[in-house]
Amino acid sequence: QLSYNWHFEIINKDSPVESAKLFSVPDFVGDACKAIASRVRGAVASVQFDDFHKNSAKIIRSSVFGFDENKKVRDKFQFPQNNLSVTSIDIQSVEPVDQRTRDSLQKSVQLAIEITTNSQEATARHEA
Repeated sequence: QLSYNWHFEIINKDSPVESAKLFSVPDFVGDACKAIASRVRGAVASVQFDDFHKNSAKIIRSSVFGFDENKKVRDKFQFPQNNLSVTSIDIQSVEPVDQRTRDSLQKSVQLAIEITTNSQEATARHEA
């Protein structure tokens, strides 16, 4: 789940054409969410789970904003149709949508906790 900061960038406030762009996309929030979600899904699908787990914020941010010519993450994602600029992303939660993936992930996390607990118990017994 993501949240965004956004605003409209109007370069020439006296231009009727520029002002009309603001109303040219009826569901601009829905369109922006779909475009951002598509970019995130594409980026997430291209990386290994461990890499995503460790670098999720960087992967999500770079997938949405893209890179400039210096390979640095851009400051905004611009929609030229209506001059909408998304300027930041807050990652509130990261969960798989697919139930099987979610179940496998939960099982994997439980197994990792169990292995860590058993290892710590064995170390404590060995030291005692």
